[in-house]
Amino acid sequence: MLRRHSTPLAMLFASTLVILLAPRIATAADAARGAALYESRCGSCHSESVHGRAKRVATDFDDVRRWVRRWNDNLTLRWGDEEIDDVTLYLNNTYYKYPCPPSVCKVVSLAPRVHPES
Repeated sequence: MLRRHSTPLAMLFASTLVILLAPRIATAADAARGAALYESRCGSCHSESVHGRAKRVATDFDDVRRWVRRWNDNLTLRWGDEEIDDVTLYLNNTYYKYPCPPSVCKVVSLAPRVHPES
């Protein structure tokens, strides 16, 4: 009599299903990926002078994001919100240095948590 071991296969199927159906966890933007996206799609036309000019159009982080979104739409790049945030973070870190909203730049402290004594 052959005995089948379907339990590992069923567990694999169930865990895959859970992963696919689980809500996405918000993650911080990735400046390195933003740099790669920018250089591959925008870098050939833009130079440092575009972002380094004295009279900047973007006055804060959200303005930088609006410009990235605008050119995403104009050039039909089909970047999603994550790619737009990645490119925005790259441009901001490299040229603009505006404060980054926590929704995009999640900061994780490496310091141990101190619990006050009760």
